[in-house]
Amino acid sequence: MKILFFLFQKMANNSSVTPSINHTTHDTCSQKILVSGSYHHDLNISIIVINTPFAIFAVISNIVVLTTICKAKELRIPANILLCSLSLTDLLVGLVTQPLFVAWRVLLHYPSTICRSELLHSLYEAFLYVCTGGSFLCLAYLSTDRFMAVSRPLHYRALVTTGKATRNMVIVWIAWIVFIVLRYTGIDEESNGIITSIVAGILVIYLLAIQIALMVSIKRNSIHSLHAEGSSAITAYKREKRSAVTIVYIFLALLVFLLPAVVVQIVLGFTSANQSKTEMNFAISAILINSSANPLIYFWRSREMRKAARCIFMRAKPENGSGSGSGSSDRNSAANSGRSLEETV
Repeated sequence: MKILFFLFQKMANNSSVTPSINHTTHDTCSQKILVSGSYHHDLNISIIVINTPFAIFAVISNIVVLTTICKAKELRIPANILLCSLSLTDLLVGLVTQPLFVAWRVLLHYPSTICRSELLHSLYEAFLYVCTGGSFLCLAYLSTDRFMAVSRPLHYRALVTTGKATRNMVIVWIAWIVFIVLRYTGIDEESNGIITSIVAGILVIYLLAIQIALMVSIKRNSIHSLHAEGSSAITAYKREKRSAVTIVYIFLALLVFLLPAVVVQIVLGFTSANQSKTEMNFAISAILINSSANPLIYFWRSREMRKAARCIFMRAKPENGSGSGSGSSDRNSAANSGRSLEETV
């Protein structure tokens, strides 16, 4: 568990091959990098090829998720509003973090621009912290929300509204952004590392604990135990349970994409840093690719979201019979009026 504490702090630093710009000339800086062996031609090409298509897919898929939830009135429930926050974080990854990562590797690819990549790397590292921590916070809040919904579905629906969910998520994001700003401005490096490790450790432990509690609550509060509360409780529980299981799948996907970084962090204790920087860059790519996988999980688990997306983007007709019924009645009335006109003539 100690490795997970320090992973959040070090994963961006271990990926860096950009030196401090303290050389006398630009040519001296480039020559030193090339001679030292920290210039990886194949690594840069691989990072660019891997991240570019996934960044595009993350932007498109998360825009589809956000647009579908915003335009479909039946999807504007507290759980989906919180899901929008996680999707917005994934959109930020594809729109900003991955392009900065790719642009930084492009600058490192050419000797003439290596020493100009320091600022770009700093921006990439900052957004990596913002998006990674934001994803953990959103998932922690979502898991807590689902635990409350599954444990007491009727009480949850009476207490939690979309307005409250939006307000609480905005507060969480403001607190996290303030923390990031303080990290880069008002805290020394040693204290910064300690605080970051503590925050990362608390998030990881809480996420593991709330996922276990969520699965236990789903198993304990079966439909048979809710019969005493009536059919409304059973209907509410079924919907909240499916949404809660979706959050569990999202957490498992996060663990899968985080696993390479954990393994590399373990290997760092047995190998030199230069040897592990290559693997860490691929591990960070895996973490960023998670933003492309989450929308697939949303649409796989939510039939209502799939149907709403088809209606919005493919102009498909609603599947219920109201639209067809009204259309047939209009056609019948038009036919009757036509016949009456012919009879009059």
